[in-house]
Amino acid sequence: MRKPIEWLMFAAALLLPCGFAFAQDLSARDTLQKVVDSVPRVPFTAKAKLSSKSRGWVRELDLMYKHIENADASYMEVTAPMDVKDTRFLLLDREPGPDEQWIYVPAIKRAIQVSEQTRKQPFLGSDFYVSDMVRPEIDAYTYTFVGEEDVNGRHCKLIESVPKKPGGDPYSKAIIAIDPQDMVIARSQFFDPKGKLLKVWTIEKMEKIDGNWTPKLQVMQNVQDNTESQLEIVEIKYNATVSDETFHKAYLIR
Repeated sequence: MRKPIEWLMFAAALLLPCGFAFAQDLSARDTLQKVVDSVPRVPFTAKAKLSSKSRGWVRELDLMYKHIENADASYMEVTAPMDVKDTRFLLLDREPGPDEQWIYVPAIKRAIQVSEQTRKQPFLGSDFYVSDMVRPEIDAYTYTFVGEEDVNGRHCKLIESVPKKPGGDPYSKAIIAIDPQDMVIARSQFFDPKGKLLKVWTIEKMEKIDGNWTPKLQVMQNVQDNTESQLEIVEIKYNATVSDETFHKAYLIR
């Protein structure tokens, strides 16, 4: 299964490690691989708020993560407001092996396996895509250093990511800004199939918690529709006790 590069930004929304030096001889591809490999696999629980000022709503989320059975397992549940409460997501990223993404829809009391087309749809009505939750398959893309830029006080190297098979990807390319000092992603720009800038994903606030760079606030702007969504990590606990049962379909439909 193809795994879109925008997952890097979703991972950044939850946790990013600090402090390894940037090797000047790393290729653009190896730099992205380093970012992916360095995401800690410690269990955590978190509370988050997904909001859209342009649409006038706020969603509250519970998040859990654990590495189990050769899979990076993530569970998300909407806790408020009532119209979307109890919507649940189960994401199993296996390496090697087939990935799985499930959505529990409370209105029909069923868990639905996410299709390829659904992955290109808005996540809970926001400017994020469902596909933003999936770990990238690094070798499905080509990478090129395309410059440097200051982003929110960080001097970043810019890497252009282009899918080798563009038909299955929601974007024609992405330009990812990486701070080489801390090896964290500060921003990604996503382009539509015609090559025009579509969305800009920016880390607005980042804190170091338990030795991990933790982006507390990120913003996704759709520059074509003039809409904006924010994802704020309200609290997070690393090395949390999380039951393996959380990451099974039976728990999703309980």
